Amino acid sequence: MPSDERIVQALEALVDAKESFTSSVAMSAEEVRGILERGQGGDEDPQARLAHELGPFAAGRIDLDRLAPFVGANKKLDPDKRAEILAAYQTLTELKKAGDDLFTAKVPLDGYLRGAVFTALGKAGSAFGAARSVEWALHDLAHPEGVEDCLERFPPNKWNSAERVWAPPLVIEVEGQDLRPASLAELLEGGQKIVLVVNGPAAPAPLVRLITPGVAVIQTDDPAELSVLGAVDGPGIAAVMPEGCAKFMHIPGEGRSLDQRLTVSHLPEKAPKRALGSISAFHQAEELGQLASLTASVGAVETASVDAGLGVPEMDDAGQLASWLIHQSGV
Repeated sequence: MPSDERIVQALEALVDAKESFTSSVAMSAEEVRGILERGQGGDEDPQARLAHELGPFAAGRIDLDRLAPFVGANKKLDPDKRAEILAAYQTLTELKKAGDDLFTAKVPLDGYLRGAVFTALGKAGSAFGAARSVEWALHDLAHPEGVEDCLERFPPNKWNSAERVWAPPLVIEVEGQDLRPASLAELLEGGQKIVLVVNGPAAPAPLVRLITPGVAVIQTDDPAELSVLGAVDGPGIAAVMPEGCAKFMHIPGEGRSLDQRLTVSHLPEKAPKRALGSISAFHQAEELGQLASLTASVGAVETASVDAGLGVPEMDDAGQLASWLIHQSGV
């Protein structure tokens, strides 16, 4: 069990995503176990298989001769196939027992955030690799190039759209100087949820780079607010930041326009003047400036909405953009 209370609260916030993933792993393990059991004996006549599976209830009530043609016979797995499927089953069983360790990771000091996230998700993603390997074995298919070790590591760039829906959530601890979340943008689709627990000084608004219409983005210093991410239907990322950083929430389900989706509760008044590790003061200031610009555009849209009651038509997307440009120019 993690000792950092922020990590504990993050895991609690993601409990639904955790349970969805572990349930899918458990179901997959049971299906693979059934394949192994059915394939361990010799070739079996369909009628005998039906009689065994239906039990005494079928006797005198069901015509097994007529039903048998619609049921395939069990065929004994050859040793190589059985070994491959058994290895997949063992992988799924281990993942099912892994607990919260499967959903937590830590970036070493001066480490690479994206690499650490890929490694952690690749380990959990071996559940998808195991399911794929069973399919390949049953259909006599060779493993595609680059996924030979799919039972050890099956990274998210190999997942298909269905697997992304069941993506394992991740809580990852990282030092502020190593916080470059823009590199995680490609992962935020399907059901993927990531929480960054940030230690030490950090840039004021690093997650602003990830705001897009369909992705939940939360930057806060209060772990209790992570429950919002857990309730989101779709991809999202959150960061538990040090005090003094910007605080905002971008929740796609709140509406189509930015003023409905984005709430900024704290915006630092001063831009950073010094680099933080390899993160320059310029880039830190640019991120803070971008959030300030988005905040200004939200304010402009809200003003227009009030005026709409006086007969001004509601602005479309083009109108919102024009309003923001006018605000930025100081006209």
